[in-house]
Amino acid sequence: MALTLGACCVHGDTVKLKDGTVLEGSITAENDTALSIYIERSGGTITQTREISKADIADIVRWTAEQKAKWQMQRDYDTLQRYQLNPSTSYAVEYYDQIIDGVFRKFLTQHPDSSHAAGVTARIVEWKAERDLVAAGNIKFHGRWAPAAEAVGEIEHERGQQLVQQARSLISQGNFEGAIQQLQPVVHMDAQPELVSQAKSLLASAYERAITLLDQQQQQLGTDVSSTQQRVDQAHQTLTQAEASLKQSMNSRQPLGVTEHDPASYQAIGSGSQSAYQAQIAVNKARSDLSAVLSHLDYAKSQLDMVTLKLTALRSQAASVSPAPAAALTAKSQPAPSAPANSPDVLVGLLTWTKKNWIGMTMVLLAIVFLITRFVKD
Repeated sequence: MALTLGACCVHGDTVKLKDGTVLEGSITAENDTALSIYIERSGGTITQTREISKADIADIVRWTAEQKAKWQMQRDYDTLQRYQLNPSTSYAVEYYDQIIDGVFRKFLTQHPDSSHAAGVTARIVEWKAERDLVAAGNIKFHGRWAPAAEAVGEIEHERGQQLVQQARSLISQGNFEGAIQQLQPVVHMDAQPELVSQAKSLLASAYERAITLLDQQQQQLGTDVSSTQQRVDQAHQTLTQAEASLKQSMNSRQPLGVTEHDPASYQAIGSGSQSAYQAQIAVNKARSDLSAVLSHLDYAKSQLDMVTLKLTALRSQAASVSPAPAAALTAKSQPAPSAPANSPDVLVGLLTWTKKNWIGMTMVLLAIVFLITRFVKD
């Protein structure tokens, strides 16, 4: 016979087994030969549904509807006890409304005759009084109520101090990128100039050291890519040679239609086959080596691309936070700019050259004047 479903959320039934085990929960299904009981443990965090043969059951105690209602009321009250006002800090208005209406008043609606009704009503009064203070623009911080405008500054200052302290710890551990993430919110705390100054100083140091490490990684990966590319070229060459050797071995083998009674022919067939076999092994190995080195090359290139992108992003971020240090970090060894045409050094050079070559220049000028004179006369 199929199991007949019962009320799935009713608790209070007790099943005693013949081996002495006692199970308390809710009988959710039952037939002539077996029943299922839903069991909760650890405040409902662990649940289990067990199907038990009636042959193993010594006794069943089924609670009355009144007993089950009383048990459910007590369970709901125990759940309600989890919601307590925080002595140090306040909540958002929406959270107060959610607990007042969705927990406390719901309990009173479901269990109006509960012996806990007066205590729950008092809890509503406490929660509503605190909710009204928050709605009026106040915040509880470290157990003290203050206008939100004042408390926000204190909260921000404390948060900034925590982030700076965490960043210092991360820098000492060599986790510069983690420190950067902690410091970035602090530099935007305009109402905390002292913390902003500390954060910018630490941030510049963290950027510099992070970029230095990434530069080193980029160089190492670049060297790895270059050396791996050489290995790829060598592997290609080895494969080409092995394939050529295999082709030569295959061409040098004796044809199958040789004279059956010629021992030399049999020997030639055997040696040719062995040579082709060894050549094929060499080709297979060369292909495997080439595949492996190509995989390593792809991986090295992907790592290099990732480090390059991260380096570019960090340099851009560093430039936006502290332009002067960032410019030093981004600048590579570049040739010195050429002097402008009107610089003093250029003028001095021209005068020196003129002094050394004034005779030649005079002759050139006389020749030009002579040509112009002849042209005018003509």
